[in-house]
Amino acid sequence: MDFNELYKNIDFILGGGALKCLSDFLGTKNFHAIVIEHANSDAQDSFDSFNIIDSVGIIPSTLTINFQDQDNNPAKIFPDAILKDSCEVIYRDFSAQILGNNFQSVIRMRGLPEWEIFVLIQENIAKPESFIHELEPYAGLIRLWQTFKNVSDTEKKLSRLSYMILATKNTLASIFEPMPLQYFASFLNDVIQESLFPKSIAILKDEGNYLTVLKGHSDSVKNIPERTGIFASQILPPNPVVLAQQDNNVEIVLPIAEGDFRLFCVIKWDKMPDSQTMNFLELLGNLAVRAVAINNLRKQNVQSEIDISSEEFTVLSLSNVLKILKGAESRGRFLSLLIDIFMEQCRMKNCLLAIWDKSRSGYTLSERRTGHFRSNSDPTLLPSSAPVKNSDVHESIYNLDEQTPDSVFKSWGLGGCPWKEILKASDMKYIFPLCDENSLVAIIAIGSGQNKSDYNVLNRAQLASMQLIAQFAAYEFRRFE
Repeated sequence: MDFNELYKNIDFILGGGALKCLSDFLGTKNFHAIVIEHANSDAQDSFDSFNIIDSVGIIPSTLTINFQDQDNNPAKIFPDAILKDSCEVIYRDFSAQILGNNFQSVIRMRGLPEWEIFVLIQENIAKPESFIHELEPYAGLIRLWQTFKNVSDTEKKLSRLSYMILATKNTLASIFEPMPLQYFASFLNDVIQESLFPKSIAILKDEGNYLTVLKGHSDSVKNIPERTGIFASQILPPNPVVLAQQDNNVEIVLPIAEGDFRLFCVIKWDKMPDSQTMNFLELLGNLAVRAVAINNLRKQNVQSEIDISSEEFTVLSLSNVLKILKGAESRGRFLSLLIDIFMEQCRMKNCLLAIWDKSRSGYTLSERRTGHFRSNSDPTLLPSSAPVKNSDVHESIYNLDEQTPDSVFKSWGLGGCPWKEILKASDMKYIFPLCDENSLVAIIAIGSGQNKSDYNVLNRAQLASMQLIAQFAAYEFRRFE
């Protein structure tokens, strides 16, 4: 036995030569025939679409056949019975006009693992049973070829699965690390690009009314989708969704949403990705959502620690502040210390102090600081026949982001603010009224001197401590009457 020749023959059969052997056999019978198989076992119309994989004595004008008429579909004329043997060959009479040829006979070959091909022959077969008996060895060769193909495909899938597991392991090692939004978008882009090899990918952020590109192909920057459909959906599970599917272009979106945070990974392929790819995307989406939620909790915990630390510091410093004000020996020293304390406690560098002046019948600008330095006071008077009653001051602190100085003073029964230009130039943030049990003794305005977007916003503990300092200072004014 020539084992080298045996090896070549086996390699030929397993490499697809089984189909060539079948065609050669049909040629010896002088048949005109085509051999077809289902176009794609994953496609929805796979039972109606077939690929021509070989032909004998016929030159097909196309490589694909679509059977819209179910009566002419070769797959419909055979019984849908369970396969009992490893290989089966069945003959049926057939009459259909396909590719301009009137086929009279059809033979189905199928076996395990799952495979099925059809031989369409123009001629009538005189002795079908004898012909089928002759075909059985060729069907067996095709079964060996299909089995080998199946093993090869399985090995490829296992290899791809192993790669996916490795990619998932590397993703798990990094995705839960805290990272800025832009870096997080780059991370997602790199994971998808290096694990799934799409044609293009874009990471979009939902800004509420429109989408922006955080990371992506140059085309995605030019063609940002409208915030409609899935991009505007309220409920966004982290599952990949097919947006569009055309020839050589499949577009899939993977939403990543946690609370008000919403990202969309828009991915394009040349063909529909397989189930492994879709499963990996779903896993990545779930991991990304969990990572965003965990990082949000981490930020909240850090902020809570900062707030608690700030509150502890505020309580400790408040005692010293009150002692300092209590120890002021003169009115001038008291006012200077009061402004210093407000600027230090609020971490702002602009301040204005107006006090009740009985001799002038109104509130006068006593002292003004700009950039921590003393500025010239404005002699303008806020006239009032009597001090504003304590009960007319409705709030303890007024935020000038929410209302104007004019509206604050008018709510106290006074006229418009005579120092509004100074307040505007100094970018004042808060107004603190200093009231004793009877009346409004003084007014303090405080600001950062920066753009409004950069203001130092006081937290709850700071506002509470400043309110206490203002009340204490109002009573201390009595010492200098």
